[in-house]
Amino acid sequence: MHSLHPPSDLTALQAPHDVLSFGPFELHLPSRELHNGSARTTLQGQPFEILRMLLERPGSVVTRNQLRQRLWPEGTFVDYEHSLNAAIKRLRAALGDDAQNPRFVETLARRGYRWRASDHATNARRVPQPPGNRLLVLPFSMLGGDEDFGNGLTEELIAQLGSRGAEDVRVIARISALTCTGTGQRARQVGESLDVGYLLEGGIRRQDARMRIAVWLVDTHEEVQVWSAIHECDVKDPLATQIDMAARIAQSVVEEVARRTPRERSHGRDASVTAIRGG
Repeated sequence: MHSLHPPSDLTALQAPHDVLSFGPFELHLPSRELHNGSARTTLQGQPFEILRMLLERPGSVVTRNQLRQRLWPEGTFVDYEHSLNAAIKRLRAALGDDAQNPRFVETLARRGYRWRASDHATNARRVPQPPGNRLLVLPFSMLGGDEDFGNGLTEELIAQLGSRGAEDVRVIARISALTCTGTGQRARQVGESLDVGYLLEGGIRRQDARMRIAVWLVDTHEEVQVWSAIHECDVKDPLATQIDMAARIAQSVVEEVARRTPRERSHGRDASVTAIRGG
């Protein structure tokens, strides 16, 4: 069983309809993505929570104190007045809203804010994406050696997948992976909450200069491993090794995901294993 653990607020985001539509925008709750046609913006935590709170109460005043309690739990020490103002500015920038002539977020001096859009947010059924289009790269585990190498390889792999697989693979932002790491959530739950068809996981073992990297691809719907590879190498230059290994893995993953059409995925339950040994 592949298990991760959910972020504290994930349960509330797993409703059947987790996309809110307003004006030209769609807010995808699990991924915190704001869609405007083909343009996509990932909202930071505070602007996202403010937007969600305003959408929950259209036409009603959301006080600054209510926002403070939502964003900064009791016992948190922060200049919340300044921080709240900054978060509101970031939200308005994402919406293309004007504080002086607002379409969405209206400021009520010394009181709070109000959602003023005449077209209040409604649930929108998500348009299904091809299963192989969305992939989440989980942080590689490191058994022996410097954990920074594993983190660097994970980041390089995300970048390589994004540049090589733009047409076949859509890679979820690294921040989303961090919210799901180490928390006991099953692969299918991650797939449903973040709308991903695959998880890419890996483990690294190092002894002196010798390194063995195992990587595997998991189908989130069936919760089975559908592809794996093993790479071995001598590490002389860590950065060069990260770039080379990430390029090899990314190329194989893109090819595998592109090959697995929806029809093929329904029959291809057996994992294919590839062993690659490099100098």
